[in-house]
Amino acid sequence: MHLIIFSNILTPRIKYIFNFIFKDILKTEVEFTGNSQYFLQCPQVKISYGEQPIGDELFFKSTALLFSNKLEEIKLKTISFGGYQAPFPVEDSALPFDVFAAAFFMVSRYEEYLHQKKTEEEFKPAKSLQHKWKVLDKPVIDEWALMVKSIIKKKYPSFKFHEKKFRQQPTIHFNMLPSVPKGFINQTRFVFSALFKKENNYLSAKFDRLTGVGINNEQVLESVNKLTIAKKNSPLYFVGFPEVPMDYIKINGVSKNSDDRSLGLFRPCASDKQKMAEIKEGLVKLKKIHPVAIPLTSQQLEVLKFPICYLNILNSGITADYSMGYNNEPGFRAGTCTPFNWYDLQLEKVTPLVVNSYCLTDYILQYLATQSATKTLHQYIDAVKVVNGTFYSSWSLKSLSDHPKYRKLRSLFVEMLNYAGN
Repeated sequence: MHLIIFSNILTPRIKYIFNFIFKDILKTEVEFTGNSQYFLQCPQVKISYGEQPIGDELFFKSTALLFSNKLEEIKLKTISFGGYQAPFPVEDSALPFDVFAAAFFMVSRYEEYLHQKKTEEEFKPAKSLQHKWKVLDKPVIDEWALMVKSIIKKKYPSFKFHEKKFRQQPTIHFNMLPSVPKGFINQTRFVFSALFKKENNYLSAKFDRLTGVGINNEQVLESVNKLTIAKKNSPLYFVGFPEVPMDYIKINGVSKNSDDRSLGLFRPCASDKQKMAEIKEGLVKLKKIHPVAIPLTSQQLEVLKFPICYLNILNSGITADYSMGYNNEPGFRAGTCTPFNWYDLQLEKVTPLVVNSYCLTDYILQYLATQSATKTLHQYIDAVKVVNGTFYSSWSLKSLSDHPKYRKLRSLFVEMLNYAGN
């Protein structure tokens, strides 16, 4: 048994968001139709989306957003709902707002596209509509999906949904370090290729060692692997490479500690042709460590610009990304804790890129007192557990080392593994 969805016009946006809510979040099959006679005669559980119902089906009143094929400014109205503001209010509907338009607006990052059209400045979470509406701290789309499920169960008590289970997925990023080669000519070439390039990881790593907070990647990887295996958890690792030839990069220790573990490319966002070349070079280096890294995954914690970053990631052959979140602010940037396919608003189509959205980073936790950091950690894990989503978090490998400077963060990582469980 499945759901049948009726709409007079079946746009790409409608199919995308109904599939996301019903197939990805609620784990049930859907069929779409624009034929009212077929819809009325069909024995399946019926939902219509439009101006008015056509029978006694479950009816959700629509607004204009999902029938449009343009990226344009919207004069958004909101309604008070459950202690926050919900956009796209409607009347005479199963819910007092257009839940499908609201979900699409958030998960597509509609407001960020508009922001990028106006300015080159970074999109700030405190300026987001989700912050204004007081929903940034919850996976609100997943919560709305459960409300829709409850409404369906009330009208059709015999309809069965498949259950989804809560899971946690830590992500850990680190930079590979170059080693200075022997011989005067090689050393000279190395200096020019490493030290005089902008944004090179080598300099910060050298600074860390001089100040006594440098870490040995291999040792920390081994320690973290033992810890996560004991807790029955498998983190995803994202590796950044210095802009030097592969001959200057030691990979043996990292390869040994990443067997059968998922490795992705760290800092892959590209906004020009030179950066695109760097992504491709990074993927070549990544395959030297882990030849069977399939699917190709990526993460970056810098400015995520729409749509250029994701377009270039896709063009590089990367099919899964873990960059959706705010590095310096806790919250659900896309309004969900369920992986979703990125919808490109400029081309008006669903892409193959699967987006996995994190809600917490070690950068945020390090500036909180231990008690407050623990409370924040619990709050976000609980918010995801309620909707049986996936709790994604982002950590730097050095934060999990035994160095005294990172003792608090390592203990918070252990607390997270324990509190979230399997």
